[in-house]
Amino acid sequence: MDILIIEDELAVLNGMHSAVQSLGGRVGRIFAIGDAEAAAELIAEHHPEIIVTDIVLPQMSGLDLLEQIMDENYQPKVIVVSGYNDFAYAQRSIKLGAVDYMLKPFVREEFIRKVQSVMDMVDKEKETKLQNKQDSRSLLGTRLLRDKFIMGLCTNPVSLNENTVHRLKFFDMEWLADSGCTIIAVDRLEHSSAALTEREIELKVFAVGNVVEEILQQGPPSVIVQNIHHQWIILTSAENTDALTRTIMTSVKKYQRIDVCAGISSRIHSFMGIAEAYAQAVRAMKLALAGQGTSCLSYPDIAAMAEGDGNKIDFGRMAEFVYLGDRDKIHRAVAAKVHELTLTGETANRQAFVQGCLEWVVQVHAVMADRMLVKPKPISIQLWVDLEQCGSYEQIRDYLIQYFTNLSGHIVTIPMNPIIEKALAIMRSRYSEAITLQGLASELSVHPVWLSQLFKRETKITFSQQLTEIRMEEAKRLLDESNLKIYEIAEQAGYSDLQHFGQVFKARTGMTPKEYRSRHEK
Repeated sequence: MDILIIEDELAVLNGMHSAVQSLGGRVGRIFAIGDAEAAAELIAEHHPEIIVTDIVLPQMSGLDLLEQIMDENYQPKVIVVSGYNDFAYAQRSIKLGAVDYMLKPFVREEFIRKVQSVMDMVDKEKETKLQNKQDSRSLLGTRLLRDKFIMGLCTNPVSLNENTVHRLKFFDMEWLADSGCTIIAVDRLEHSSAALTEREIELKVFAVGNVVEEILQQGPPSVIVQNIHHQWIILTSAENTDALTRTIMTSVKKYQRIDVCAGISSRIHSFMGIAEAYAQAVRAMKLALAGQGTSCLSYPDIAAMAEGDGNKIDFGRMAEFVYLGDRDKIHRAVAAKVHELTLTGETANRQAFVQGCLEWVVQVHAVMADRMLVKPKPISIQLWVDLEQCGSYEQIRDYLIQYFTNLSGHIVTIPMNPIIEKALAIMRSRYSEAITLQGLASELSVHPVWLSQLFKRETKITFSQQLTEIRMEEAKRLLDESNLKIYEIAEQAGYSDLQHFGQVFKARTGMTPKEYRSRHEK
C-alpha cells in the first residue's frame, strides 16, 4: 500500500522514510514531501492509503490539509505527528478522521509499530469490503441461478429426477415436488398510449415485484420470478389463489398506484405439469390484458375459449395474416368473407350483414389475443358506426380491408410469442450444438417458414443472427471468466472452425478473441 509522509524537518522526514522502508514488501510506494501544497497535488494524483503528517508546515498546516482532501470518496488512514502537547490539536485531528496521534520526539520502534498497526487496519478493511462484495455477488448469483432454473421448469417439462431434487433442495424449494402448485402470471396494465422508456418499465416492474414478494412471505411456500417479458410469474402452494391474486392486485394498486392484470393456471399435482401450468397462466393473463371484461382470469374459466373449436380455423388464418402484416392475404380474406356473408341467408338485410361483419372482427381479435398472444387495439363503437354508414357491400369490404391493414400496423405486442420463448430457451441451452431452423421448427411442431417469420416479427432479427448473438455472449463470458484456450471456447460456443469463430467474433466486437481477453485482463 502507498504511504505519504509530510514533514518539513528534513532529518525527521528522512528518519520516518527509512523506518517505513524497513517494513519491506507490505509497503508499495513511499512519498516523502516537505510542504502541504505539494502534498495536496500528490494526494489528488495518487490517493495514498496512509498519510503521516506533521501539524506545523509551511503555508498550510497538516490539519488544514486534511480538511481540504477528506471527502466521502477518499478516506485515508492518517497519523498526525506534532511537537505540541496540546489537547486542542489532538481533538481536531480526531474530528478530521486521524486514527493516531504521536508527540515528538518519538523513537523509531514506536513509529514503526504505529504504522504497522494502521497498515493492519487498512488490510482488515480491504478484506471486509471484499468479503461483503463476494457475499453480495454470491447472493445475486444464487438468485439468478434460481430464476433461470425456475424459468427452465416453466418453459420445458422436466421430470423429477435426482438432479432436479438436488437443485430444489439447494434453492429451498422442496415443497414444489411435495405439494400441489398453481402458477399466477402478473403484468402491468398501461392506460397511457405514451411509450415508456426501458428504465421506466424496469422501475414499475421492480415496484410490483416488491409488493408481491412481501405478500408471498406472509403465506404458504411460494416463489416469484420475472420472465424475459417483464412479467412476474408466481409459483405457489396456496390453495385459495383467487384470494391471493386479489390481494396482490389491490395491494399493488394501493401502495404503488399501478394497475395489474393476472392469469391463474389450473392447480397441478404433477411436477411435469409446471410447464403446462405456466402456459395456462400466461394465456389467461394475456386474455385479461386483451380486455375480456376483467383484469383477472382463471384458466379453467376460459378453457373453452382457450382451446377453441373447429370454427376458429378461419378466424385463425385471418389473425395470422394480420399478425404477419400480409396485405395481399388480408385483402383476399376480407373479400372472401364479405362474399360469404352476402350469400348467407341470415345476413340478407343490411343490419344483419353489418352485425355479421362485427362478429367476425370480434372473433379475429379474440384469436389474436388467444392464439397469436398479441394485444390488438380495442374495438371501438366507431367501427359499428362507420360500417353502418357504408353505402354498399363493396364499401364495407374496402373499409374492413383498411381496418385490418391499420390493425396490423398498430398491433401492441404482449412481449414475445411462447413459440419464440421456447425456441430461445432451447437455443440458450444447446447453443454448442449444430442447431438449424428446420430442426428447431420440427422440435416445436411448427413450419420452418412460420418460425422464421416469427423470429423476425418478435426479435427483429433472423434465427441465425439470434443464434450467433447467443453464441458470442457465451464466448465473451468464457473469455472473461475462464482460463480455457481460445479453441476450446470456440468449441463450447458451437464453432468447430476456429478461423470462422475468430472472424465472427471480430465482426461482432471489433476485436479478436485474444485482444478481447487481453483488454479485460488489464
